[in-house]
Amino acid sequence: MFTAFPLAACGSSDQPSSNQAAASDTSAAGGVTREAVVREEAPVTPIAPAAAIQSQPGPDGSQVDLIKLAVTGDILTATFRCSSQDKINTEAFRVDGISIIDDATSQRISILKDNAGDWLASSVSGNSMMVSCEVKPGIFWAKFPAPPATSKTVSINLPNTAPFDGVPVTR
Repeated sequence: MFTAFPLAACGSSDQPSSNQAAASDTSAAGGVTREAVVREEAPVTPIAPAAAIQSQPGPDGSQVDLIKLAVTGDILTATFRCSSQDKINTEAFRVDGISIIDDATSQRISILKDNAGDWLASSVSGNSMMVSCEVKPGIFWAKFPAPPATSKTVSINLPNTAPFDGVPVTR
């Protein structure tokens, strides 16, 4: 609870603001006035789910949505969402099987590795990307070398998932 003590120099208003309720309590001993300010919390608005650029059936009855594909500098990042009606459904995508095809040149592009040799992707364990596809969708991502600026679309391949073909590249 937040307690406010009125001060003459503060220029306080006699009326509480629209988002505050005030209660007064006058003590008999000493005539001290205490005001308790109760703040009404604004309702929490959940973040709207990201719209899918494309959706494909995934392994074990799951659905995989491509929700973002963008180039920043020389790196292309693909962000996915995996969902399933099953309460327990975790998928493992082999990282070395995930690739992007530059539609202009037909060149296959694999996921980047950092200087230590680790994949630049989410939730990698060994050579697999572990993704929770339960009723609450799981988000996963991977980073690739960006195709040339002349390439306007790419196709994305995930193991055991239908391909995401002709996806526009955002620069």
